[in-house]
Amino acid sequence: MAELVELNSATHGDLKVVGNSGIRRAADQHVINLRVGEIGKAVGDFPIFATRISQSGKWALSAMCSFEPNKNLFVEGEEWVALYRPTMMQTYPLFLMNAPDQEKGYCIGVNEQDPSFSRETGESLFDGNGKATIYLSNVTTMLDADIKNDMQTHKFIERLNELKLFNEIDLLVQLEDDSVQTIKGLNTINEDVLQSLSSELLTELHKNGYLAAIYALLISTNQLNGLIRKQNLREGFTNIKRIKLETAKDATAA
Repeated sequence: MAELVELNSATHGDLKVVGNSGIRRAADQHVINLRVGEIGKAVGDFPIFATRISQSGKWALSAMCSFEPNKNLFVEGEEWVALYRPTMMQTYPLFLMNAPDQEKGYCIGVNEQDPSFSRETGESLFDGNGKATIYLSNVTTMLDADIKNDMQTHKFIERLNELKLFNEIDLLVQLEDDSVQTIKGLNTINEDVLQSLSSELLTELHKNGYLAAIYALLISTNQLNGLIRKQNLREGFTNIKRIKLETAKDATAA
């Protein structure tokens, strides 16, 4: 990501966000990160997996939007065709960043070179008096909430990892020409481990609000079939015959 600078009315008073910026950003993303609180809303559209971010090694929750890299089956032209729109799409191209003059604190950051910004057309960030517009206020509220949501997601994933509830899988995708592509790095819920948990642990997960999210993760794998149907109906995508989920060989070895 390019360097962010702090958003302020003095420098960015006439800055606008071009329409459908979040959709354009999502168009070349085959996975979109979610917060734990989004799982229940996203489960009706996407297969959702726990993954590790390759650059940092940190865990993330990811909605799968395509079997092919750099493509998104939920973007048609400049239209988003899923029922749920992930928060990251709603807040883009604004981000939280560490406030430059504060040891602890956050501010809104922008990449001034991002083509999602314009000085001519789009949603204004400030009014004629330099005050935040309703649009900017709404996005700021979502970004402020994202600090807490990020912490909740981290705690959720770490607790599931401690309980060995993740099952690393390989997704084998058999294409129309019978070639097989393997998608690695996906983690879903291990049902055997879940069923073996004590009543005390299940109560703990329920009280923390984790149990509903766990079952939603399990249910979301059913959306793989819907993703296949979407891919086979879209031009520019290779038709899929079938898919198979296998426990990852590395995980088995461990």
